[in-house]
Amino acid sequence: MKIKKMFGTAMAVVLASSLLLVGCGGGSNSRGGNIEPGGANPGNAAGNSTASNPKEIVELKAYLPGDKPVGFDEVMKAVNEKLKTDQIGASLNINFLPWSDYGNTVAVKMSAGEDFDMYLDAPWLSMNQMIASKSLKQLDDMVAERSELKASIPDEMWAYNKFDGKIMGIPLGTTQGPVYGLLIRKDLREKYGLPELKTIDDLEKFLYTVKEKEQDIKPLVFNGLKADKLPFILSNSANLAQDEVLEIGVNMFAYSTKDKKVVGQWESLMIADAFDRVTKYYNDGILSKNIAQEQNAETLFKQGKYAATYYAADGVEGLKYAEMLKDGSDKLEVFMPNGDTAKPYTAFQQWNFLCIPASSTHADLTMDVVNWLSVKENHDLMEYGIPGKDWEPVGDTSYKALSDYSFPGYALTWRPALNRTPDTMMPDDKHWFDFAADPANFTLSPTAGFAFNAENVKTEYAKMTPFHDSVFLPLCQGVLPADKGKEMLEDKIMGVGGQKVIDEIQSQIDAVISAK
Repeated sequence: MKIKKMFGTAMAVVLASSLLLVGCGGGSNSRGGNIEPGGANPGNAAGNSTASNPKEIVELKAYLPGDKPVGFDEVMKAVNEKLKTDQIGASLNINFLPWSDYGNTVAVKMSAGEDFDMYLDAPWLSMNQMIASKSLKQLDDMVAERSELKASIPDEMWAYNKFDGKIMGIPLGTTQGPVYGLLIRKDLREKYGLPELKTIDDLEKFLYTVKEKEQDIKPLVFNGLKADKLPFILSNSANLAQDEVLEIGVNMFAYSTKDKKVVGQWESLMIADAFDRVTKYYNDGILSKNIAQEQNAETLFKQGKYAATYYAADGVEGLKYAEMLKDGSDKLEVFMPNGDTAKPYTAFQQWNFLCIPASSTHADLTMDVVNWLSVKENHDLMEYGIPGKDWEPVGDTSYKALSDYSFPGYALTWRPALNRTPDTMMPDDKHWFDFAADPANFTLSPTAGFAFNAENVKTEYAKMTPFHDSVFLPLCQGVLPADKGKEMLEDKIMGVGGQKVIDEIQSQIDAVISAK
């Protein structure tokens, strides 16, 4: 799942507070046993010492981004007490650094040789550079030796989040690929006797019915910067694995599985119908004429001024609207294009990694702690706080928040096998989030393992990048008509050396495919 953009902004706070995917409490562990007070702990996957021969406790230092969570000190005390009880031989000293300077601060600490043991890194931070400078520990052997950690993360995540074939960080994620749709007002659909929306034609009838019959409610609101997802939602091929991989990690480009060629999205056959549809919706007033400047879609939808808005099955987007259901109604539902047959392409790529500096003198012990955090009871304690005080379980896959404790799981504890969702999550949202967390619901992209390195074409790539906002977004918003916008985008990109960039992307994808 791609959450890079969220972490450079206040959305990192939203992400940390919204994704409280709490695991079970009640003293259970991932092997199904119960922890008896003072007894042996089957969750102790890292050591065999007994209480009569306690291990020496080594303090491990970690750096994570963001603000220290409310109530963190009390939770951390409980975590360290349980680490001691479980005879892991370690305690955790987690330090939070401001997002505004997190990457630079960690890089300076690394270059200065500061002795610390784990931190969040990512390809969009400094991970590639750290790997190139041999500043990170390779983790393959240590992962293989730790069964709880290995089992808590799907095989696909391990396989397709390597760097030059090596595990250089623990991949942190919850979903396995992109799944996009719309959140709609179910009560309005039912008001006009419309059936459940299953196709783009069904959606279109709903939107035009709202436009025709509602005076104070408009059809569809989208933040302008998210409009690049509209072609993926409004296409007849949405959420299907067909002749093109539309998301290859390089904006405005796609990969034709039929021709085995990199193509610009302006010439894509899979979303050509969507560009035409967006143009029509903009001209007909289905989309706001202010879409390019719109930044308040969430608020406007919550205020009841629109009948549909953006949705992604990422565990974040749907939760933004949970407060609309506090009245006990079920007035919201998810429209998922091709939902009955959805099996989208994915590269299983994650965008956040827990890394161990090469300078750490406690790498094995750090991995013991990471393994310990992959036992459900321990994971839940760190990510969601003290049971009965910060949260309580609701069934096997949900939870009820009792406090404001909010740990950034994306930086340390995200494990797909241990996910829980808030009890405030609407049923449709939970259904699609669970769908997106299951690797079996996706089609492996032929470009899996490809991560574009623009070094050989950095001048041309830098020149074309601004066209995403100045041309591609207006095309996706409907502000630029489909025919004119696609022609303009092609001319602009090709005019600054775009073909050279395409050739470089092609070469790198070909190399990845031939190496499989």
